[in-house]
Amino acid sequence: MDAVKGIYHDGIIELIEKPDIQGTSEVLIVFPQVKKKAASIGGLFKGYAIDYKAAEEELKTLSQVSEKHILDEFEN
Repeated sequence: MDAVKGIYHDGIIELIEKPDIQGTSEVLIVFPQVKKKAASIGGLFKGYAIDYKAAEEELKTLSQVSEKHILDEFEN
């Protein structure tokens, strides 16, 4: 399986990179989730120092692992 980047706009996908495969081929389109950032955390955690950058990095890593899992499932 080969993965290439593209841009989706109004129902059309424009490839940014040229795939190795030429001609007709079945494809799997994976759309990344919209990034969500925690503006602030309240409630029981109001008085605690929260490292938002570390939380964002952890969410980014989890997203990449999830994407890899989806691609691995598609290959099998």
